[in-house]
Amino acid sequence: MAAIRDPTAPGYNIARDPALAKNRIYVGNLPLCTREELESICHPYGKVLGSAVQKNFGFVQFESEEIANKCADALNKSSFKSRELKVRNASLKTKAAKKGNIVVTAAGIGVMGGVGGVGAPMTVQGGIVMSAAAAGNAAPINDCEIIVVNRDNTKYAEFIEDRLTKAGMRVDVLFPNEDVMLGQVLSNISTRGCLYAVLVTPKHEALNSITVNILYGVPAEHRNMPLEDAIKLIVRDFLVKREHDAVINVSHQHRHPDAMQKLIEMLADNRPLTGLQYECIIQYLQEEREKQLKRELGDANALAKLQAPDPEIELQKRILSIMNKPAVTELNMELMYNTFEEVKADARLMELLKDARVMKSLDSIYKSEELLETISQCF
Repeated sequence: MAAIRDPTAPGYNIARDPALAKNRIYVGNLPLCTREELESICHPYGKVLGSAVQKNFGFVQFESEEIANKCADALNKSSFKSRELKVRNASLKTKAAKKGNIVVTAAGIGVMGGVGGVGAPMTVQGGIVMSAAAAGNAAPINDCEIIVVNRDNTKYAEFIEDRLTKAGMRVDVLFPNEDVMLGQVLSNISTRGCLYAVLVTPKHEALNSITVNILYGVPAEHRNMPLEDAIKLIVRDFLVKREHDAVINVSHQHRHPDAMQKLIEMLADNRPLTGLQYECIIQYLQEEREKQLKRELGDANALAKLQAPDPEIELQKRILSIMNKPAVTELNMELMYNTFEEVKADARLMELLKDARVMKSLDSIYKSEELLETISQCF
C-alpha cells in the first residue's frame, strides 16, 4: 500500500492521496462546476474532508469507506446541472486507461496482474468499464430511503426499514448532515430513481407516525401519517407500480440495435453527426413508428394513419390557397402582393403564418362560408 503523503507538503490534496482511495468517490461526466458545488451534493451523506475537480471529473473525500460507498450508490446516475453523473468508489479499477501493463485508475497508477489484472473478465455497467467482481457488487437503486433527522430515532427507523424490506422493497436508512436542507436531500434521492422517501423525526416517533414522500410521477407528500397506515400505503402503491412496470417491460423488450443506440446517444449528447448518420436515425425511427402504430392500432388503422395527410400542412395549404385565389389576384385594383412569390418573400407575413393563434383565426375564416362570402363582396 502506498504511504500517506505528508499533509504539510506543498500542493497536497487529501482527495488525491492514493492511500485514502477507499474513502473517496470518483465523479465522472461532471459538468463545469466549482469544488464547493461538487461538495454540496455530497454533504447529505457525510462529512466531506476534501475534493478535487478536473475538466469533466472530480473526487470527493470522506471519513470512511462506508460513507463513500453510500454516497456513490446514492449519486450514481443522478442528475447534476443536466448531466447524468457516473459515480463509484475511487478505489475500484474502473474506466482504466491501459498502456501496455500499466493501468491508470482513480486511485493512482499500478501494474496489471494477479486478481483483476490482465485476462480478468471485464464488463460494462452504466458506461463504465469495470471488473466482473466489481460489477457484481454494484448496489441497485433503493426503492425507499428513510431519512433520519436525529440519530436517537435510529431504532424506530430500522423497525420501519425491516417492515418495508419484508414487503420485498430495497430500503436504506440515511442520516443527512444537519446543515443540508431537507428539500435538497429529497431532490438527490429523487434524481437517482428512488420511489419513496420516509422522514423520521423525534415527533414522528413520539406520535408513532411518519411522513411519506412519493417521488415518482406526480410527487406527493403525506405528512404525519399513522405508521401502520403509512406502511400499507407504501407497500400497496409499490406493488401496483411493480405490476405496472412488469407489463410495460414485457411490451418493451425490444432494444435498439447497438449501432443505432450509439447514434441516438450521440444525438442526445449534441455531438456532431454526418448527413448519412442523420438519415439512418430518421429512417430507423420512421420504421419503429410504423411498428408501434401497428401494435397500438392494428395493421389497417396504422396504414390509414400513416397515409393520412399532416393536418398542419393541410391547414397551411388551405390558407395559402385563399391568399392566392385567382378571383383576388385578378382584380383591377392595387394589391399589397401581386404574385404568390411576393407573398412568400415577405418574411414578416410568413412568421405570422407560423403563429398558432393566427393560424387558428385563419382556419376559422376558411371554415366559415358566410364570412368568406362577406369578404369576397368587400373586394
